Formats: sequence, C-alpha cells, structure tokens
Amino acid sequence: MMRKLVILSLGLLALQLKAIDYPIKSTVLDNGLKVIVCEKNTNQMAQIEIWYRVGSKDEWDGVRGMAHMFEHMMFRGSKNFSGEGDVYIKLIEKMGGSVNAYTTYDRTVYHEEVQSQHVEKALEMEADRMANLILDQKVLDTERQVVGEELRLGENNWYQRMHAERYKTLYPKGHPYSVDVIGFLPEIVAFTTKQCQDFYDKYYSPNNAFVVVTGNVKAEDVFTYVKKYFGGIKKQLPLNDKKPEPDIFTHTIPVEEMTIDFPVQIYSYVVPSPAFGHKDYYKFNLLSELLFSNSNSILNTSVVNVGNLAYQIISNSDESRMYNNYAYYDIIMQAAMGNAKVKKVVSKEINDIIRDGVDQELIDNYIKNLEAQNTFGKYSNESIAAELGFAEYYYKDHTKYNAQLEAYKAIKGEDLKNIAQAYFDPEKLKVINIKPIME
Repeated sequence: MMRKLVILSLGLLALQLKAIDYPIKSTVLDNGLKVIVCEKNTNQMAQIEIWYRVGSKDEWDGVRGMAHMFEHMMFRGSKNFSGEGDVYIKLIEKMGGSVNAYTTYDRTVYHEEVQSQHVEKALEMEADRMANLILDQKVLDTERQVVGEELRLGENNWYQRMHAERYKTLYPKGHPYSVDVIGFLPEIVAFTTKQCQDFYDKYYSPNNAFVVVTGNVKAEDVFTYVKKYFGGIKKQLPLNDKKPEPDIFTHTIPVEEMTIDFPVQIYSYVVPSPAFGHKDYYKFNLLSELLFSNSNSILNTSVVNVGNLAYQIISNSDESRMYNNYAYYDIIMQAAMGNAKVKKVVSKEINDIIRDGVDQELIDNYIKNLEAQNTFGKYSNESIAAELGFAEYYYKDHTKYNAQLEAYKAIKGEDLKNIAQAYFDPEKLKVINIKPIME
C-alpha cells in the first residue's frame, strides 16, 4: 500500500524556492566581479550579500579551520575602516543595520541589512575588506582564541562531541569534506599571519566572488557604487575545475559502534548522498525530507509521534552540497532493551516504498506547501537575496532561481521508489549503533 501523509512542516527546502516578482538586473566588472540587483522597493531597507567561492573544502593540511576563522577575521577591520574589536559589526549597527556571516564546506557569505541610504557605505566597507583586510598578529591571536572557544564549547555538548568523533570516521582520505568546517584546534592555535595572508590572497578576489543586493535600490546606482569601490581591485584567483574526490558510494565506513557519555542510545543511519548536479540530487533531497527529515515525515510519524519508540530524529543532510557527501539521520532513543524493533520499523517503511513507491498525493501536498511558503517568502529581502545567491553559486546563473521548484515539481512517486532502492535499501544501509558508556 502506498504511503499517504500530509506534510505541514517544510524544513530547509522551502527557504530557497520563492518566486521573485521584482526587476532583477546584473552586470560584471572588468575584474570578474558579478553584481546582481533586485529592485524590491517595498520598504526602506536593502540586503547586501557577498558570496565567496571558498569554504573548508579549499583548505589544506596545516590550515584546517581557516575558512571559518576568516569569517571572524573579516569583521575586525581594514585599511580604511580600522579600530578596536569587531569594527564592521559596530559600524553597521551604528547605521541601524544588522550584519552576520556564515561558512560552509563550499562557500562563505557575508551579509548585512541596512537602510537604503547606507547601501553605498556598506559596499565601500565590503570592498575595503576584500582588498585591504588587516591581518596582523593581534587580530590573529584574538580570533583564533574565539574560534578555539567555539570548539571547546562544542566539546562540552554531548551531541556535538559525538558528532565530531563520528565525523572523523566517515570520509576517505582526500575527500573535500573529510574535515569538518570548524577544523582542528591544534592547527588553529598554530596559524601564522603568513598562512592567513596566503589564504586571503588566494581566495578573496573579485573573480572568486559575487555581490547580491535586494531592496529599496536602483540597479544603476548599485552598479555605480560597486564599480567605484570594487573596480580597482586587481587581484585575481586562477579558477580551477572541480576538485577530485574519492568515491564514497563504494567506500566502507569502518566504524560499527560508538559510545557516548550520555544516557541515550542512537541508531545513526549513514547514507551516501549525491551532489548538486547529479541526476538524483533533487529526488534524494525530497525522499530524505519525506522519510526522515520533516517533523511529520514517515519515520517521525511511525517511530516518534505515534510509535513512541524514540525521542526524536535529528537529520544531518546538506542540501547545497557541491560534492557527494554523507547524510546521516540519528534516531535518539532511551537506552533500553528492545530498541532493535526500531530498526525493524525503519526497514519496513523503506521496503514499503521500494515495493510500492510513494503516493503522488504525498508529493503533491508537499509541493503545494512549498509554493504556499514561497508566497510569504517573496516579501523578504534576505530570502530573495539568498535565492538569487544560490542560483548564481550553484547554477552559475542567477536567472535560474525557479529551477529548484521546477525540479521538485517534476518528481513522481515512481522516481522515489527508485531512489529508495538505490540509496536506502535496508540490506545495504549503514547503521552505527551509538550506546552510552556503561559504568
């Protein structure tokens, strides 16, 4: 019997699938920097994002954690905007704006929202830290202490500590994701200013970045500002093709069991997942949501919400991966006899899909909810900037911002039957049994 389920909670997929009903224009400077502007003049604010094509995948031995640390260092000041502490945060907040950044395996993004009259100043600041970041010993000592403290805080959380230990066992040597984004503390505390400068010079260049501005702006004004402040930056990164990667689909994860110092048991289902651009990418994402990740998913319903066999399911599935990687789904249970029945329920649910597929009504309901969320999302400068950024980063074409939604709409129940067979077959599925340390 095919599965029928109404999905109400949408998760991460919905964040990047919103329609855009405002003028979008772009240009490319002579130094390779692309500028994308969405003229969404519905309020007095503007979102500015600088996407750099650098993440932890670009690090090498000795500088593991450098990409993430740069996310911190970029706020400390530059030649024309110097001072003590997080200079850039203070300046943006003084304008009445907000500012932040994030680092992933694949990219680093800096973003701020300011009133439209401050857009020129914010772009001037972004250009100065692209070209003239202060990288002295004082800044390095301060920021690696901050990042080191992040690592130590993670070590004090039982789940993060378990995740860090498990992560070390997953990837074959040489895979771009073989080291987690946070890096290694012994390397971080040993970073030198020369290593930082080399990393900065290597990746923080106009032809390795693009600018997205959304909000109460005129595209021609933004183009003028960007040309004025970024146009003179001459440094260039020789752009390379995609990095080679070991085949994780044939790789054997050596660990079968782990222990944790917390009174729960976890069945960690580890599944090789295809990268963006792979023919199965969107189908895998959708089945992952319907099966594990969504709060009302098939397994959340049968194992957690109705079955009361587990406390929760934590999904770790990167939906914007440039390389094949591992998705892992942690079913967290009371440490007790009889937990093996959870495996039986999981196997049964997956085998049902392998045999019967997924009811098209389930997929259609999910898509309808995505579209409903899209209607609300189009009012957000931040959401539109993120959507345009995703399209430019992964498709290398910002005009393909609707491509994700169209890809999900094209998926049929029979497709997910095939994905379940190829990726989630219980006979092949890797399960790490994580148990509490027995005193």
